[in-house]
Amino acid sequence: MKKGWLIGLVIAIAGVSVLGTVGITTARADGITTNHALRIVSAYKGTWTSPPTDSNFGNTTNAPTLGNGDVGAVLVGNIDNMTVVLGKNEFFSVADHQLKSLARLGVSVSGMTGASYLTEQKIANAQVDGAFSAGGNTVNTTSWVQASDTTNNLFVTKFTYSGSGSKTVTVTLNQANQNTFASSAGASGDVLYRDVRADSSDNVNGIATIKARIATRVIGATGTVSGSQLSFTMNPGGTYSLITSIMSNKDSGSYQSLAISNISTKTQGDVDSLKSSHQSWWDSFYSKSFIEIPNKTIEKFYYGSLYLLGSSSRAGEAPPGLWGAWIARNSDWGGDYHLNYNYQAPFYFAMPTNHVELASAYDKPILDYIPKAQSLAASNGFQGVYYPVGIGPYTIDTDGNTHNQKFYAAFGATVMLDHYYATADTAYANSIYAFLKEAAKFWQNYLTWDGTRYVINNDAQHEGDPLPQTNGVLSLGLVKYLLQGCIDISNVLGQDATLRTTWQNILNTMSAFPTQTRNGQTVFRYTEVGRDWSNDNAIGIQHIYPGRQIGLSSSSTLIQTAKNMIGQMARWTDGNGTNTFYPAAARVGYDPTTILNQLTSFIGSNGYNNLFLKANGGGIENLNTTTATLAEMFLQSFQGKIRIFPNWPTGTDAKYGDLRADGAFLVSSEMRSNQVQYVRLISEKGKTATLVNPWPGQTLRLYRNGADAGTVTGTDISLTTSANETLLLAPNGTAYNTIVDRMNQTLAGGSGGGSGNLALNKTATASDINGSSESADKAVDGLGTTKWTSQPQSAVPGDKWLRIDLGGNYSVSRWVVKHASSNGETAAYNTKNFKLQRSNDGNTWTDTDSVTNNTAGVTDRNITAVTARYFRLYITAPVQDNAGYYQVPGDRNNARIYEFELY
Repeated sequence: MKKGWLIGLVIAIAGVSVLGTVGITTARADGITTNHALRIVSAYKGTWTSPPTDSNFGNTTNAPTLGNGDVGAVLVGNIDNMTVVLGKNEFFSVADHQLKSLARLGVSVSGMTGASYLTEQKIANAQVDGAFSAGGNTVNTTSWVQASDTTNNLFVTKFTYSGSGSKTVTVTLNQANQNTFASSAGASGDVLYRDVRADSSDNVNGIATIKARIATRVIGATGTVSGSQLSFTMNPGGTYSLITSIMSNKDSGSYQSLAISNISTKTQGDVDSLKSSHQSWWDSFYSKSFIEIPNKTIEKFYYGSLYLLGSSSRAGEAPPGLWGAWIARNSDWGGDYHLNYNYQAPFYFAMPTNHVELASAYDKPILDYIPKAQSLAASNGFQGVYYPVGIGPYTIDTDGNTHNQKFYAAFGATVMLDHYYATADTAYANSIYAFLKEAAKFWQNYLTWDGTRYVINNDAQHEGDPLPQTNGVLSLGLVKYLLQGCIDISNVLGQDATLRTTWQNILNTMSAFPTQTRNGQTVFRYTEVGRDWSNDNAIGIQHIYPGRQIGLSSSSTLIQTAKNMIGQMARWTDGNGTNTFYPAAARVGYDPTTILNQLTSFIGSNGYNNLFLKANGGGIENLNTTTATLAEMFLQSFQGKIRIFPNWPTGTDAKYGDLRADGAFLVSSEMRSNQVQYVRLISEKGKTATLVNPWPGQTLRLYRNGADAGTVTGTDISLTTSANETLLLAPNGTAYNTIVDRMNQTLAGGSGGGSGNLALNKTATASDINGSSESADKAVDGLGTTKWTSQPQSAVPGDKWLRIDLGGNYSVSRWVVKHASSNGETAAYNTKNFKLQRSNDGNTWTDTDSVTNNTAGVTDRNITAVTARYFRLYITAPVQDNAGYYQVPGDRNNARIYEFELY
């Protein structure tokens, strides 16, 4: 099987905020992107109506899944006998050469055998909610792994109980399946704990081994520890929290005492604060970018993939292996870092989706292994570095095979190079440059010169292909990408001019990709000598993606050969290849309707309730399938030009915000009715952007930081930028406010899981109401047939107002008021004079926009974007002069508002 810090900058313009760091980019999108992202992701969840029963999984599970980038939790079974399978990314065994499952937390509620089962994995909240009923009694649970803390690693389950009589809850901590190393349970007051280890001794082969403690305690009841069990009683109407700390000696040398002290004094108030910070972390995470498309099946799994990688990878922690931390026993293929695509694959989409931080953990195992890779190279008569197919963290050896393959280091470099090109971060470039040089050194000395070109000999494309194998198409692509990366980074760093010349000479004279005729078409041959074709995997296109050797700026001949290759490989369903095959198809302009149709079908056949895509290779590698494919269809930049919607089907609307392009640009755009509506570029590093004109032949209006900067023209438009500058472009004649309004609007023809109206169903209060059937909330219920009606001024003198609490700060650039005649009442009752106000505290108000002498039934106004939590419709003249009693006290000058909307 083939398996593959800290300088901040801030800008603000029209609600845009971008933060950057050295090595780990943490760009935070503006309020527009935040509003769209949180609106869309809130629609998606996984649902189970019968309990998952497999608690001995060694690969992708289909049970409710939680994680924080260090610890993973999987919930299996019903409430009378539930097992929470716990894992940790670094829990590798040196002796066993693999990732081990960590422990099993058991939860059993008495009297609930045969309970009905409903569980929802809510990805917007990164929590799993459960509802279990039996005999008139109901237990509800909410579980999460604390996102804001990957050192103390808290897993929390909150219980509420309604019914009659008390319920006994029994909690156990057991060793994981297939872990035979020493383990012991103990107690400290009302805390139950278990110690586990990944090896038999503290040091194996010169490597410090991993040990961990899992400690658990109940809040809201008196917990009793006896016989390696924790028990407590739930009474009707009660709320209880089971809080568990999972720490290893990699988290702290004092992990054993800290695991206990982390939870021993926690209160329910502390739990509520933890939940709030947990939600804030995930809100910030999703707010970095968004996509919105009519195909909600693909959209759901796009956001599901973001959730799952966000749950399994975190800066400063060991990176996830094949299955993340979600295994219940010794995992298939060791759960390690396989370097012939599996380890790399899930991290590619981190860059274009503006989640570079998810790839920050990737480098360390490869960099740490350099001395061993140098020794392996030397022992085989090579120079530079030579890696085995499988490694673990902390220089742990897992799978020492090389399978007649030489390209592992070059493949390992692809994520690093993508990271550098996406961020243009010179400090990050410097951190990887030594490794890149060693990888290039291998090829400088391994390549052979046949008198006209450099040739790659005996680098098998599939594992174990018999030699000879010459000029493998994947190998050529990876080596070319590696050498180009070395050239670019050495130039930026001002180092190794002589080596740069050597690399460039090799690159200029590398062998071309081998081709052949197949079914009457020119396609790529897997090798020039050796394997010609394969009916599985996607190796035949990996020089395109992730190898970056062919794109829409390539020659028409090369593009056509690539399209032919996609068509004849047709790897739309593949145990290993979909995660690179679909993005490659998008990259070279293969028919986009076919891509989306095939992707929808693949999800239908292989999608799990927990939003994993299950295929045979490795679990988290498949997170790249939907994400990277849409990213390539929306935005391409790897050939030095930014292309907007480079491969999107005609007649299909789409929208995205703050996707990341090479050169450290965040890009937003929308396709509506086959026309690009706008382009926004946020420049993090002040580089020059070359934009392929999305409106061919048209002159464009350019706005810089909100100010009109004139017009630009051309097929390829060169745009100089300053660091942290925001550029807006649209066809000439498009006003700035029009662009902002379009950015705020939801996708035309797509619900996206919400209407886009920020005021919808938010908390509304009013100066006064005419009765309970015409209360303030009726103006934000989205119906348009119910209304808020105030008391007449004869009854309650003074101006009238309707206040909306959005629950948080939101950017608003459009407001809509639906007056009396919008639902058939006389126009004389339409509001005459009114204004929009905003406030940060709900007490002090600032006028934002005003309307006088209105007669229309609907007011729809665009404004320069403002950000606030509270907005108020303030009415000084509630009806027209001819309403009958406008000037004279009476009962007809009520304010009548059918809908108040904010966008």
